[in-house]
Amino acid sequence: MNYLDTTIPIRLFQNHLNSEIYVDKSLLLDQVSKNIRTGNRYLCITRPRRFGKTMNVNMLGAYYTEGYDTHQQFEKLAIAHTEGYRKHLNQYHVIYIDFSRMTDFCASYQEYISSIRNKLKHDLLETYPQLRGRDYDTVSGMMTDTGDSFLFLLDEWDSIFHQPFMDIGSKRDYLQFLKGLFKDQPYVDLVYMTGVLPVAKYSSGSELNMFQEYNFMNDNIYDSFFGFREEEVKELCRQHPTVPFEELKEWYDGYCTSGGQSLFNPRSVSNALSRGICLNYWTETGPMNEIADCIEHNVDEVREDIVKLVAGI
Repeated sequence: MNYLDTTIPIRLFQNHLNSEIYVDKSLLLDQVSKNIRTGNRYLCITRPRRFGKTMNVNMLGAYYTEGYDTHQQFEKLAIAHTEGYRKHLNQYHVIYIDFSRMTDFCASYQEYISSIRNKLKHDLLETYPQLRGRDYDTVSGMMTDTGDSFLFLLDEWDSIFHQPFMDIGSKRDYLQFLKGLFKDQPYVDLVYMTGVLPVAKYSSGSELNMFQEYNFMNDNIYDSFFGFREEEVKELCRQHPTVPFEELKEWYDGYCTSGGQSLFNPRSVSNALSRGICLNYWTETGPMNEIADCIEHNVDEVREDIVKLVAGI
């Protein structure tokens, strides 16, 4: 299988659990589960790179995917003590797509999107033999005819926009592909989508207006599940006393949750504690112009935050 009910997120999440430095963010599962099969089932959560987006997508895949028993991965985490834990554990057909992955030597948008379509069709034909021999011109038509419903986990949905071969027509086609696959489709239990910049940056029309967007500027629901909070960093320092908390705070305490709590970049903290030295780890992971893009497309929110800082609010 390429995308449907694969072991990929299970295996990747296990790697996170095996890591020397791990912070339990599993209560995100309880929050996300509230949206399954509701009118709010389209979620787009955007954050800068290295803030735990992919780890959380892998965790969701490990938790929800049908056909496996992943209780052992979650039994010691906070989610195991919630009322709905067993209700959702391994109960859904999950389609897990990392949109940053491309074919070798991918040179065009058509190669990229054809690969995704073909892999989806292959998985559906393998799982639902009753679809064979029928003529389909859309993946959504195939999914409807399965008679099943699916939970979609989409990582780095916007990564393709940064490729040099993406022109205006290709971007429009990609948005239409996502719209046709998800919007008002009866087989959609949930779409959980992550990226660097909000949907509004790319879609000025109605293509993806069904998504509830949660970014650094407006998220008061999921903000504590991305990045490390101050109490989490203090606990990590107790477990790994290689760098004092005060030094970590001076270097990496650059963000706040909607409630005003300090928020640390997880990659920077993890690297500093593992290597025993504070460095600019975050700037090594991606182009700095992403920061400029984020500011450009959130001008009003950034201006408001600056005013608050100047006023001492």
